[in-house]
Amino acid sequence: MISKSLKYLAIAIANLTVLIGLLALWTDRLELIFSDAIRPRELLKILGFTFLSLIGMRLLVFYFRKKSISSIKSKIIIASTLTFLISSYLYIDYSQKVIKNKLVNGQFRRQIANKIKPSHVLAYGSMAENLTFLEYQQIVRMSWFPIISNKATNINYIYGYDGFLPDYIFTLKYDLPKSIFVDTLNYQKGDFSRRQTVETLDNFKRITYSEAGR
Repeated sequence: MISKSLKYLAIAIANLTVLIGLLALWTDRLELIFSDAIRPRELLKILGFTFLSLIGMRLLVFYFRKKSISSIKSKIIIASTLTFLISSYLYIDYSQKVIKNKLVNGQFRRQIANKIKPSHVLAYGSMAENLTFLEYQQIVRMSWFPIISNKATNINYIYGYDGFLPDYIFTLKYDLPKSIFVDTLNYQKGDFSRRQTVETLDNFKRITYSEAGR
């Protein structure tokens, strides 16, 4: 009985291995900087789909017996197809992300990641200097960082947080043309604060936005 089940286990393990490989491909260094829990979270998802595929193959065994299907080749083809169909959502999702993160935007994402360094402000966090608007826009898509004008240049940020504790500090500085109006901000409620200052220089405005909370 155990030896007969090995082929189904092998199919499940092969499926698991391919999905983990795809996961490793699309979760590049930039992805891990802003979502360090992405791989464990997605791995749990993969294990869940693998468990469902094992249940599906178990039900197939009863079907094979009922229909008197004895061909090993037919059993493997049907079981593999079922496993792929059960995991098809992950295959589609991961494949699209591999194409996007590795093939289409791979160089651009590496360029951004190379500008980012640990901030050392609190226990965790990151910082970057002289980001372009497109580079910062990519970071915004992966984080909660605020949206800014597409005319912004020389973008710098420092972000620090304390892991399981809610304490965090965020500072964003960037330059804008003098013609663009930007309001100042000074807000505080309890342990949360949000501030924005505008410094007018010779040819541009320098915006400094900061927020902190716990």
